This record gives sequence, structure tokens and C-alpha cells, in this order.
Amino acid sequence: MGHTKFFETWTFNRPLPEPFASEVAKAGKKTSMEPGSISKHNHMSRGKRATLHAPTLRALIAVSEIIDGAVTGAFGLQSENGRVKWYCMEYARTVGTIRETRIILYDPIDGRCKGMMKNGTVLSSLPVISDKGGSGKEILMLFAYASLKQGMLHDVEFAAAFERFSEERKKGFPNPEKVMTQAFLLCDNLYRRIENSDSLGVDGIPFDNSCVSLGNVPIITQARLESGYYAPTETSFGIFQVLKSSARKTGRTIADLKNKYRRNFLLTEEERNLVPKLPENYDVPEEVSDILEAVLNTPMRVFMSAGESGTGKTTNARMVAQMLGLPYYSFTCGEGTDEVDLVSSMIPNIGGNKAEETAAFPTYEDMMMDPASALERVTGIYEEEIDKETAFQEILSRIYQKGYQSGQGEKDYIMVESSIVTGCRRPSIIEIQEPSVITKPGTLVRLNGLLDDGASITLTSGEVVRRNPETVILLTTNMGYRGCKGFNESVLSRMRMILYSDPLTSEEMVYRIQKKVTVLEPGMLKKMADAVCAVQKHCRTEMITGGVCGYREYEDWVWAYLVQKDVRKAALRTIVAKAAPEEEEREEIYKTQILTRFTEEPSVKAA
Repeated sequence: MGHTKFFETWTFNRPLPEPFASEVAKAGKKTSMEPGSISKHNHMSRGKRATLHAPTLRALIAVSEIIDGAVTGAFGLQSENGRVKWYCMEYARTVGTIRETRIILYDPIDGRCKGMMKNGTVLSSLPVISDKGGSGKEILMLFAYASLKQGMLHDVEFAAAFERFSEERKKGFPNPEKVMTQAFLLCDNLYRRIENSDSLGVDGIPFDNSCVSLGNVPIITQARLESGYYAPTETSFGIFQVLKSSARKTGRTIADLKNKYRRNFLLTEEERNLVPKLPENYDVPEEVSDILEAVLNTPMRVFMSAGESGTGKTTNARMVAQMLGLPYYSFTCGEGTDEVDLVSSMIPNIGGNKAEETAAFPTYEDMMMDPASALERVTGIYEEEIDKETAFQEILSRIYQKGYQSGQGEKDYIMVESSIVTGCRRPSIIEIQEPSVITKPGTLVRLNGLLDDGASITLTSGEVVRRNPETVILLTTNMGYRGCKGFNESVLSRMRMILYSDPLTSEEMVYRIQKKVTVLEPGMLKKMADAVCAVQKHCRTEMITGGVCGYREYEDWVWAYLVQKDVRKAALRTIVAKAAPEEEEREEIYKTQILTRFTEEPSVKAA
């Protein structure tokens, strides 16, 4: 059968629960080839069939009982900044005279799960999944909940079939023949979405079978359990008894935390105008919290943030400045940026000194008639006994000096210090954007003096600038993009922390866009976000390089859709146009990833 541990052959030999066992006995088989019994995710090329799976059926019944309150248990999730970190489940059952609670956690990003049992105050691991041990039913229960819950793993087919299945269960399965169709469909749906998650893309349920390949479910440690690390932030059904700690608070905003981190430096009016003013309802990401805690409690002042375009690196830098109450400076690197550019630049002297009025110099006749008076007109000093030759030489010397000084005040270019140097003079946040695109070797090494604890740099004028001890330097970069270079080891060594931003999930994209767009229904936003994730995966699979497809492209697509009222046309000019440099690649993306998802042009519907 399947390669997943709880879909191995022996699991299909487990006894079925009633009334399904009786119905199978009457029919003489536990498979069905009826169209209504087969999931849309079943892509078998021939002989399509659905098979009843005992652990799945027992899981479905248990989920239905928890939702109805017939048994003790709970379902929920822990999310942070709109991103689901854990799906959470508790399931209480009585074994003999012992009351035990089974806890399962599932990370939808890496596809791994954790679990444990609690008997009174005793914590232990879950039974080993094997032909003589556990069946993996608890994991399947959590997958069923995730398929019902609106979000990244929600499945419309599963939710509709489960609703009909659950209604029949509440009645005591009075019509077994009627519920068999739903049982086949639900078993086939979960089996296909787990076993074929890679090929199904966003419709699949990612599961890393290596975490249970030996039958042992990784255990939840007592320390993390008691700290509230896995505490749900949302409860969908039931009441959590074990995962109930609220010690771990998530989803905090700028308004919640601004007083905790604000440093209250005395700033000039110009500096106050440079403090960012992001909306205070913005959530504070974990990366920002980590930087703020480091600045507040340690001498660390130099950080690097790396990730794809549109993951919020610059917004995070501005948020750090706003939370600390410091002016924000940015310096954008380019391919030709060199050592001099990092500290200063030459700009035209468009506001230079005005030319002085023409001086009234003595004439030749003045020199011959009265050399002392002629010299006085130039120097302001009357020397009565001076001869003609000496006066003439002195006049020429003074005229030359005045001309030189006037030329000095009329330079074509003047030197202006960079925002990096300006920010170092006073407490501030300096974001150095895209340093990895610099092509000249060793350019960033010029900044090593500022990145060190000694923190000083010598300008071309000879002035030594020392970095203010409260100035924070943050390098932000897209190291995986074409044209980006690696960093010199000496520069990397001076980064006190390096924070890597993961690509946004479709849920995170929807969460962000809803802060700006409120006129589109969430379902359409989610469908478009899923398409963006599918394009990203297609580009990775087909090794298409030289393009971008991330949150910015998603936001552009949404705005274009609102204007053009045509989601496919809008996609063609936003995400598709930037996803690949070659026309053939763009055509393939459009046909396989856009037209297949938006077969009919939907109208723009209000939320």
C-alpha cells in the first residue's frame, strides 16, 4: 500500500469499526470503484478505487465525537503573525481504570509531528506505531481537523463529506449503506493527500515520514510543555487541559511593545522626523523581537537579515528604529559601489558661492604716477617710500592670491558624507541594503572598522568618525538571487546575529494583504496566494532562474485585479511577467499554474 508508516499494508488489515465491518462483510470487499466514492485527488491512471482504512475511520469517528462534545478532547492551533506554527490536539480516553490524555502536535511547514501521553502527572511517549502497537490514529485525527479548519490545509471535498459523515454518526448510523459512500471518499481523500502530497502541491498534506519511520513518535519534552511553548493561540473545539499554558504570548503589535523597547534619546527636530511611523497595529515579527532584545540586553549592535524579496526585511528594519525611537537611515548598494561610496560621494555644487564683484585694480598710469597709492588700493596699506618695481610685484602677488581663493569657492563638485557615516555620529538605525550585489572584491571590508567593537572609520578628509555606541547597523540582503555574491568571511564574522527569513506561506500573504485590501473576499485572496506559492514551486522544480515571485508580486496582482477586473490578465502582467525571463517559460507558467486554477473569470466580489 502506502509508504507512510500509518498506511503500510498491515494497517489495512486492522479490524474495521461498526457499522463498516458489517457492510464490508455483506459486500465481500472493502474497496469501491463508484465515482462518488473516489476522491478528486485520486489521480490513478486506470482502475481508480477507494479502500476503507480502519485507523482513518476510527480517527474520523473520534474527531466527530470531540466536535460534538461526546468525548473529552480539544482541537486548536498556535499561530504567529498569521502563520500556523502548530496544529494541536488533545484526546482523552480511559484504558481500564486509567484515564490518559494523548497529545499530538503537527508542524505544517516541515511536515513533522510530536506527541506524548499524560497519565495523571506521569508523562510518557505514545505507543509505537506497528502491527502489534499503535495505529497512528491520533495523527490522522489531527490531519482530519486541519482539513476542516479554514487555512492552509483546508479541503472543500473533505469538509463536505465529513459533515455528512458526522451527521450520520450523531444519529447512530441508521442507514449504513448511505454513509459508506462518505467513508470511502474520506479514506481516499486523506490517503491521497498524504501519500501524494508532493505531486498535489497546495492540495497535499506535507508529512515527513522519517519522524515516525521506526514507529516512534517524537516526544514532547516536559520543559517545553510546561513553558507554554506549544500553547494554542486559538481553540476550535473542546477545552485544552494539558496545552493550556498562556506563558507564550504571540501576535503582539507595535502598540503592545513600544513602551518596553523605547530608549527615549534626546533627538533634534531633524532626527525626530527620521523616526519611522509605521501603523501601530502591525504585528512585531519574531526576528524584530530578537534584535530588540539583543539591543536592550547585550552590547550587540550589528545584524544581518537575509531572505527573499518581499519578506519584510526593510519593514523590519524600520520597525526596529520605530520601536527604539531612533532615526532611520538607509544606504542602497549597487553593482559598482566601491569603498569611497560607502563613506562619501561627490555631487555637483549647484548651491556654490556666488562670484565676488570685480575688484577695482589700479591702472598702468596709476602705477607710474603714484605707486604707493596704487598698492594701497589692492592691499589697503600705504607704504610711502616704496618704489615702482616692488609695488608692481606686490600688486601681482595679491591679485593672484585673490583669484586662487575665489576659484576655491567655486568648485564644480563637493564631497558629501554617506548616510552610513551620518548615522554613526548619533544614535540611529542604519540599514545597508543589498550589499551582496557589490562586484568589487573587498569593498565591504572597508566597513570592518565600523562593524568592530572599536567602531571607527577614517574619511578621505582624514577625519576619524567613531560609531555611536547606541547606533545599530542592519545589513539586509537577498543572497539567493542572480547577481548576488557571497560575503567576505571577515564581514560575516562581524555579524553578531544573522536572521534568515522564510518565504511567506499563502496564509501569511493573505494576512498581510488584508491589512491593505478589504474589498476582496478572503477565499479569492487565498486562491491567488496559493497560485503564487504554486508558481514558486514550479520555478524551483523546473530550475527557472532570473525571475522573482513573492509577496510583492502577489500584492501587485491583487491591486491589478481590482483595477482590471480580470484575474488572469492581471496575473499575466504581474506575477507571470516577473517570474521568468524567457517567453517560453512565462507561457508555461501561465498555462499550467494560472489557467488551470482560474478556468472561469470570477467577478470581483466584496468581502
